[in-house]
Amino acid sequence: MRLVTFMPASGGARVGELRPDHTVVELAASSMIEWLAGSGHEPVGPTYALDDVRLLAPVPEPPAVRDFYTYEGHVAAGFRARGSKIPEAWYELPVFYFSNPAAIYGPGEPITRPDGCERLDFELEIAAVVGAGERIAGFTLMNDWSARDIQRREMAVGLGPAKGKDFATSIGPWLVTPDELPYDGEWLDLPATVTVNDRPVSRAESEPMQYSWPELVAHAAAGTRLRPGDILGSGTLTGGCLLELGPIDGHWIEPGDTVALWAEGLGELRTTVR
Repeated sequence: MRLVTFMPASGGARVGELRPDHTVVELAASSMIEWLAGSGHEPVGPTYALDDVRLLAPVPEPPAVRDFYTYEGHVAAGFRARGSKIPEAWYELPVFYFSNPAAIYGPGEPITRPDGCERLDFELEIAAVVGAGERIAGFTLMNDWSARDIQRREMAVGLGPAKGKDFATSIGPWLVTPDELPYDGEWLDLPATVTVNDRPVSRAESEPMQYSWPELVAHAAAGTRLRPGDILGSGTLTGGCLLELGPIDGHWIEPGDTVALWAEGLGELRTTVR
């Protein structure tokens, strides 16, 4: 299934199933979190044309957002930028930081460049969304926006990222259940791309992760509990950000730019920067 949170022409947010004929069938669940917890799966109608509704983030208010750091090429680039090498600990356990569940943006929803930021960057990621029983219920695209200049300063203290990240995370356009994707229970094998103002800037692959998706789930759940709607980011796919690629014609992402992430089966997540 492909699942969406959507707004019809009138009324509040609804949960729906996106059908292959580009229609959205309304489901009984009052929120995506309710659907993920195991309730409200039955269709209740009506059916809408996709062009007649506005898609929101699949999970507009997740209980928690954990973003991992699983692609060696991206990790190496980050440590090179800080003048060091990948620490041995990275090869021993999956690590993540908590992002801000109050700053989730959906497909087509603009984000604002933070005050004081001159080096705004996109990050091409895939996110798993947790369902009932602490299992992966689906996958979606995720753009972990990064204010690189702010991030660099705060991480020099030995903590973070914090304000370099928590201003915006874009997810969507829909949530795809694992049976719809080339997912073997451990690895997800998808090609993905990034365009800036419709100009191709990156092509990446989702498969060469240091840790499998079940390992990420197990680590996130260790000593605590995961809740339906929790988001687990993969970390930036190798080659999926300007920190690795370098600025475009000397520029980072600026107000007026539109960044579009795409992955096979997951659709396109398009965002304009204000």
